[in-house]
Amino acid sequence: MKQEKEKELWGNCDIEKDMSWNMYQILVITAVSANLIGTICNFCIHGTELPTILCGVCLLMILIIGCAGWITQKVQLPAVVIILILSWFEFPYLYYCYGNTAIVYLILGIVGLAVFFPRSMVIASYAFTLLEYLVIMMISFERPSRWSNMDEIGIIGTTLGSFIIVAFSVFTMIFVLLKRYEEQRKQLLTLSENLEFAANHDPLTRLYNRRYLVKQVDEWMRIPGKNFWIILMDVDDFKVVNDTYGHGYGDDVLREAGRLMLEEMLGKGIASRFGGEEFMLVFEEDNREQVLQAFQNIQEGLRKYSQATKQTDITISGGMERYEADKQMDLLFTSADRKLYTAKNNGKNRIVE
Repeated sequence: MKQEKEKELWGNCDIEKDMSWNMYQILVITAVSANLIGTICNFCIHGTELPTILCGVCLLMILIIGCAGWITQKVQLPAVVIILILSWFEFPYLYYCYGNTAIVYLILGIVGLAVFFPRSMVIASYAFTLLEYLVIMMISFERPSRWSNMDEIGIIGTTLGSFIIVAFSVFTMIFVLLKRYEEQRKQLLTLSENLEFAANHDPLTRLYNRRYLVKQVDEWMRIPGKNFWIILMDVDDFKVVNDTYGHGYGDDVLREAGRLMLEEMLGKGIASRFGGEEFMLVFEEDNREQVLQAFQNIQEGLRKYSQATKQTDITISGGMERYEADKQMDLLFTSADRKLYTAKNNGKNRIVE
């Protein structure tokens, strides 16, 4: 029962777990797609030489590791390994092969660390990666690879290929992350609404709870010249109902009473579960006839329900009180409670003004 209530409140919104899984999906899809494009571009430029083989091997490794994490749904370690393959191995080597035409890979490596690496490790990893990149740059400057000495067509092809791969990767990451952010924002908004509803409503009857009632009455009492009516109601002989028909049916009676009150008070004021089998209606308009008619409608509705379900008459009693300027809230409630007590002592199934 407790788990069902928590599920109703929180929904299926496991935000942290959901976010980790979606981030992993983004990483795997982007890394595999970018490496596939890179392998094809290198093959077109260099054939089956080392840069092409490197991209192909990295593509295969990322595909295997990515699928393993996808199948097991244990994503933290595979995500770290994929990022390390890209940032510490493939990107530095591509820079060494192609020189400044591939410097965008190093930038992509830093971005990948910042976006996908665990927060507890990202600073140390960033420092190490930056140091590695500086060393690779110096080595590339002192001892450039033979693939860096390209003709004009090779330079253009390598530059365009690097740009397309990095642009695709960054665009995919940003697009999917923004889309996911919007989904998370909607989930948080729904969660906030659920929490607000739970804070202000009774879970059994779905009526406002006493906390909200007191807040609303206090607001109305602060309006100069504002007069309104309240009814404090109680289901008659509710203990007998529970003892005779069981607590499950007793809950059904309270739910039905709440439904009748909610329906009756639509556009007229608020209905609240005051405590136990007690309810309070607060009418925003200063209209005595409206108050009496509402009580009679609820009274008749509950009688029909009990006749239809158990062939018995379940009744309610009420005490009504009018708020006038400068009357204290506790005195307002106490006066309604006394009148309810009088109604109970005078035969029940009635309202006392």
